[in-house]
Amino acid sequence: MDVVTVRDVTKTYRLGVGRARVREMLPPPIDGVVSRLLPGWWNRNTFHALEDVSLSVAAGSSLGIVGANGAGKTTLLKVIAGVTEPTRGEIAVRGRVAALIDLLVGFHPDLTGRENIEFFGALHGIGRRTMANRAPGILEFAEIEDLADTPLKRYSAGMGARLGFGVLTALDVDVIVVDEVLTVGDGDFQRRCVQWLQGFRAGGGTLLFVSHNLALVRDMTERVLWMRDGRVADDGPAGKVVAEYMRELESHDPQRLGFGTGPAWRRIRSGGTRRWGIGGASIKGVRFNEHNGNGAPLELTIAYEASLDDQAVFLVGFSDDSGREVGGAASTPRSLNLPRGEIRCEVASLPLRSGTYFPTVAILSSDGRVRDRWKLDRAIVVDRNGEAEAPDTFGPLAIRATWSGR
Repeated sequence: MDVVTVRDVTKTYRLGVGRARVREMLPPPIDGVVSRLLPGWWNRNTFHALEDVSLSVAAGSSLGIVGANGAGKTTLLKVIAGVTEPTRGEIAVRGRVAALIDLLVGFHPDLTGRENIEFFGALHGIGRRTMANRAPGILEFAEIEDLADTPLKRYSAGMGARLGFGVLTALDVDVIVVDEVLTVGDGDFQRRCVQWLQGFRAGGGTLLFVSHNLALVRDMTERVLWMRDGRVADDGPAGKVVAEYMRELESHDPQRLGFGTGPAWRRIRSGGTRRWGIGGASIKGVRFNEHNGNGAPLELTIAYEASLDDQAVFLVGFSDDSGREVGGAASTPRSLNLPRGEIRCEVASLPLRSGTYFPTVAILSSDGRVRDRWKLDRAIVVDRNGEAEAPDTFGPLAIRATWSGR
């Protein structure tokens, strides 16, 4: 039996203000009549976050959703969870649903951790006394007992994620919707969350899971939906779809992203802030080895094209889930005397704390100008397997040291 059914769903958003406010004020059925009579005016300055999406999820199964930023993954989860209504199409969900999509959804920053537990439970139809009785177990799972009576606005992102997932474990639901929550928090907490989700699935629960951590998606789900530009690009067994998606990530057309002749601002506008540069040399693709995250070397190969004969420096950097740049490696200057080539980089062991990181590759000119910089839509997971680590306040680096004495 299908517990989630999505039929021809489209979600349209409007850009800017002005006329959009007039259109949004029209009540049904007047809005439908006006949209048919004046389609050009009605659809002006709009974009489809989802377009004609259809899928079904069977009870007790697990569905992973992958895709680039802006592909429609989170929007799809929101319409399934009832956070927002589709513009067109039908959504049918059988059973109780709990969603952890954003810390701002279902929590109030001015309420304490304990009060937010009761508030979140009330949103799911669970009484205050029942949630109060479950609060000790939630706080213990999240390991934030000392923050129980502190307002949520004073929590770090990791502590907020701990509270959110802890509350999720105490709800009596049939379907759980999770969006990128497991990228926040330390490695030990992430492992406990994964173990709990595996137990939820084993007990007959249904899981919808979004993450840039492709290894985790492949391990946690049996089926994967690949979203591209608001549409379903592929839907099938996890191993097959993840492999196809990884091949697209590792081979990208720079012309599609606006690299070539013309002012730099045009390339930035075309490629977005994830990719930009002055041109002259461009990255054609990046291939990774299967990094297991526990200290094994990370190897990657950068394929490039060059339209000029110059010296260049290749870089590989990493940023954490908050977008903070945490470090990188640079090559010695190399000659771009061939129209195309490949550069291999091996990082013996990432000196980073347990967590999820996003790689950036770049080509710099001899005078330091960025010819091509590409922040990849792919996650690298570092797991220290219980190795002693300094607290978050000491920064993102994990410095190995030998200690002696007593």
